[in-house]
Amino acid sequence: ALTSDERGKLFSCSREVAAFDVFISHVCSTPGFKKYLTLALDRLGVPAFVAAIGVSLVLLAFQAFRLGQRRDLGLAISVWGLVGGVAVAWAVCAFGHVLCRRTHCFYDCVSICQNDPGLKAAGIIHIPAFLRASRELVVLWDEQYFTRLWCVYEIAVAQS
Repeated sequence: ALTSDERGKLFSCSREVAAFDVFISHVCSTPGFKKYLTLALDRLGVPAFVAAIGVSLVLLAFQAFRLGQRRDLGLAISVWGLVGGVAVAWAVCAFGHVLCRRTHCFYDCVSICQNDPGLKAAGIIHIPAFLRASRELVVLWDEQYFTRLWCVYEIAVAQS
């Protein structure tokens, strides 16, 4: 759990926007690394795959050229193509969020003040408005998701 100061720092990172690209619905007790990994793969999985294929093909072409097989590239599998492709895919998943800076997300512990009871209540009351102002709802589902009232509430509001 975050300390009061850490929650305050998170809220200070938020800013007012006219609309959200993504409303992220999640269970608070789910470990953060699972949420990060899920969002990274959801948002950056296709670009990571394309980058991995591109790097692997470039390395294959370089290897074929280097070996003098300019006319017939063949489909020789090399360790360098595999390692290079996987490394680039992981790099895109790990650092691709830097390219998504213009994406506006509603993430409750950042978007709703957790330290001030008045601001927290106002934020909770406006969850339906936040959902309506969101282009997409992303559910970070786990085994506990539908046991949490807030998660069920967010789904119900999104479907209404």
